[in-house]
Amino acid sequence: MFEKFKEWFVNTTNPTKRPTLDFTRRVVMISGHQYVVRMAKEQDIQTLVEIEERIYGKAPWSYAAFRIELQRPCDRLYLVIEDDRQIVGFMGTAIDWYHYDLHITNIGITPSYQNKGIGTYLISTAKNYARHLKLHLMSLEVRVHNVSARRLYESLGFRNQHIKPRYYLDNHEDAVDMQANLLR
Repeated sequence: MFEKFKEWFVNTTNPTKRPTLDFTRRVVMISGHQYVVRMAKEQDIQTLVEIEERIYGKAPWSYAAFRIELQRPCDRLYLVIEDDRQIVGFMGTAIDWYHYDLHITNIGITPSYQNKGIGTYLISTAKNYARHLKLHLMSLEVRVHNVSARRLYESLGFRNQHIKPRYYLDNHEDAVDMQANLLR
């Protein structure tokens, strides 16, 4: 019994004991349009920052923050989606192996590509990936006033958990913590 616990503990707390996350590049059709989805690379970081700037005016994540994330291949997975070799969106995830949770750290779609099903596709892909890894939950935070994003997440099975007061650094807006149960 103790040996099984020890094996579980080492595997959930020691990142070197976990496999590197992998995602096979694929061509997908979303709303009748062809895109390529692949893992993000360090060369993509400047484009990710630029997408955030187009969305928010000022990028909430710095080049250095994205770089640190991409250097964690055992518990971070970042995907980009391309239209004609141009990155038009991305999603970052962090795996909490101890709580069996895939957390969406960041998602951004270039404004001219929003409301075309790309965000829905990325989240659904992440859900399938999490299930493949035998994770139990997906989680994310969203601004309280971002009603359209909250509706999207609810339509994808996420439920409100609680409010995180003054969560966002730029304007101290509250965040809604949302979770989706993957065992259902």
